[in-house]
Amino acid sequence: MNGPDGSQRARGGRPKKKPGYCREEKIEELIEKAVSLFGEPYDDRDERSAEAPSLNSVAAEMGITSVKARRLLITAEYFSTELSRKVLSLYKKGLGINEIMKETGLGQASVYGYLPYLKGAYKLEEPTLYAEQTRLFRRRKQVCERLEEHLCQQDACEYLWDAILAFENYPFVEECGRRFKYSISCDQICIEGSVVCRSEIEKAFQRARKVQEEKGCVCHSVYLGGCAAEEIYTVFLRIGACVKS
Repeated sequence: MNGPDGSQRARGGRPKKKPGYCREEKIEELIEKAVSLFGEPYDDRDERSAEAPSLNSVAAEMGITSVKARRLLITAEYFSTELSRKVLSLYKKGLGINEIMKETGLGQASVYGYLPYLKGAYKLEEPTLYAEQTRLFRRRKQVCERLEEHLCQQDACEYLWDAILAFENYPFVEECGRRFKYSISCDQICIEGSVVCRSEIEKAFQRARKVQEEKGCVCHSVYLGGCAAEEIYTVFLRIGACVKS
């Protein structure tokens, strides 16, 4: 129902404060942003890379509290701790908020903070929209492990490129805090407008391995040389192609 000025009215006849506002769509937008910034899912039963963005950094980037950022990530099944799993398990068993408070010792706000948003597309019984990203995280972890196993072997470059492929569109963070992603086309990657072919990346990898053997670490991107050296250095550190002191 519309008012005389064309604005939408609520059921009580009062004009809506935010015509066209959809809570579910807004939550979905926030979840997508939180997941993109967080990069890798967190599960206290699994190891997460030290370079991955923290919950607090995601909250700061989005201008929200860490509690809200955590709830967004929990909704996407991108954040899991023993306590969050317990709260969700009790809720699925049919316990009310007050009962969960007694079971866990948490306050009401904290209980809600550990539960996913339940309306719209994010009902508990529905599969998460981010299951594919969780599988991608597991694949990235596997390719890093395989690269580590073959670092000193002749076929190391094959495993290097497998890792490069797996980390396409991953939100890398340089030491200065600048974020970047890369895309892949054929045998080359595009980083912030710079195109680096596979052969250049492999040459940088060989230089990094040589420095690693001589110095025990690769402390600076200058050792890699070539185009987008700083970005390639950051990628190498993340996938385990070289080690920083």
